[in-house]
Amino acid sequence: MTKPLLEWSDEYLIGVDELDFEHKDLFNRLNELHTELARPNDWAKIEHCLGEIYARVLAHFALEERFMRDTNHPNYEQHKREHDHFLEVIVDIIEAFRANPELGDGGALEAQLQQWIINHITTSDQELGFPQKSSVGLGEKIKADGG
Repeated sequence: MTKPLLEWSDEYLIGVDELDFEHKDLFNRLNELHTELARPNDWAKIEHCLGEIYARVLAHFALEERFMRDTNHPNYEQHKREHDHFLEVIVDIIEAFRANPELGDGGALEAQLQQWIINHITTSDQELGFPQKSSVGLGEKIKADGG
């Protein structure tokens, strides 16, 4: 069995239940990709994992952006630009893989996805939770912020 690429830790919690749940799911998706990349050249499964990561990231970003708009988050525009850029990165990765899967460097691909997700969660996304990082749901956070 392949050792997971990413291990979830409470240090990644931002204090918004729905977003924390989805961050954990992204870790799981990257670990699935890691497992598939460790297997001998099952390109269809790897492409499926990349597609799933893209779909989950797209849905997650939509939820985060709605949350930021609903709470009048001051860094919404910058945060959205980060999201848009990362979606472009994922599309580029998928297109490069489809063009020639045998030339893909699985380790570099994983490292790029892993670095971006962890960096984004530990920096930009930390601004989305309560300062005391209490665990709440989106509805509670919006209500608490006057929304």
